[in-house]
Amino acid sequence: MICILLAAGHSRKLEYELKNDPRGRYSDLIGFPKALLPGGGVTSAHGEAADEGGKRIVDYWWDLLKNARQLFSQVYLVTNADKFKHYERWATASDFPVDNIVNDGTTSHEDRLGSVADLELCLRAKKISGKEVMVIAGDMIFQDERFDLTQLVRYLRSKPDGDLAMYYELRSAENACDRGIVDVCPFTGRITRFLEKPSESELATLTKSRNASVVFYVFRPDSLSYVGKYLSHLNASGGDGGSADERSMGKFFAWYLHKEARTVYGMKIPTGFGLIGQTSLADYEQFLAIRNERKNGNGNGNGNGTKRITRRAYARVGLMGNPSDGFYGKTISLSIKNFWAEVTIWESAKLTLIPHPICDPTEFGSLADLHGISDKEGYLGGLRY
Repeated sequence: MICILLAAGHSRKLEYELKNDPRGRYSDLIGFPKALLPGGGVTSAHGEAADEGGKRIVDYWWDLLKNARQLFSQVYLVTNADKFKHYERWATASDFPVDNIVNDGTTSHEDRLGSVADLELCLRAKKISGKEVMVIAGDMIFQDERFDLTQLVRYLRSKPDGDLAMYYELRSAENACDRGIVDVCPFTGRITRFLEKPSESELATLTKSRNASVVFYVFRPDSLSYVGKYLSHLNASGGDGGSADERSMGKFFAWYLHKEARTVYGMKIPTGFGLIGQTSLADYEQFLAIRNERKNGNGNGNGNGTKRITRRAYARVGLMGNPSDGFYGKTISLSIKNFWAEVTIWESAKLTLIPHPICDPTEFGSLADLHGISDKEGYLGGLRY
């Protein structure tokens, strides 16, 4: 299976509110893409998530995907030209293949391609065909980790005649008008209706569902051609491919399900999702609070009730002097805020050697999976320390 993380949004609304926060609490987050914002804990003025070691939203997805490494042959991330360098630095520090980052070339919200066009770009640029493809919005934050991808794939295998869309039950405070709402057949599990951000009248007359679909799909190999078909449909009807809003995954999914009558099954997962679309600063803080509530219910999130301490050392460039020459160890230098080394420490009751998820695999989905990994990366057998 291939996984594609879509993270090419320009987050115009959130960026504006970060810049105009009267208390300046998030000044160091200005310019960061949404998927690289801290995803847990209370954010400091330096953009750190105090109780999560500076963990970013996309880190949660990448950890989830690495833990199910045997399911995926490749993971790609699609971003834009404006934020490409941010993701390149993140990839270098996170063992994500830099070559697997796809740049859609856009630099502003006004010239954005839309998520469907970004998906099509990745499929075309990486020559993806003949494989199942999981599509995830990388700037979503899931509120807890009570699901795993192997269960998802097991459910997909039990429904061989259709694609798969994940959904969750809205919290009482969430507005159904801001989400894609699905009706799911209780007997077959098939999605029978999808309403993209329905109006109050549509909610009153068409559905009583509180099940929200998010950009978290698995498409069968024969379904991938419909991505290009949808863009061609927009070209034929709008002349210029439609607006970027028309090229959203929600609009595509409504067309795919109702106009093309494709079979899609729904899988309910035990978590909520946030940071979808043009999120506000209030939304972001609300989702951080939700994660704090869940984490604090289990101690401090590291299993033994101790606090994590995270510190950064920023890169610097010297202008004059050298500690070993005639300047007597004195120097003049500048620090560079874009590059840093970061370390997180906490007290532990035991010492554990943890295998690297990429370099030290110990579990394989099949003999073919072992052969593919050995052919691509080599395999020395067992753990190496």
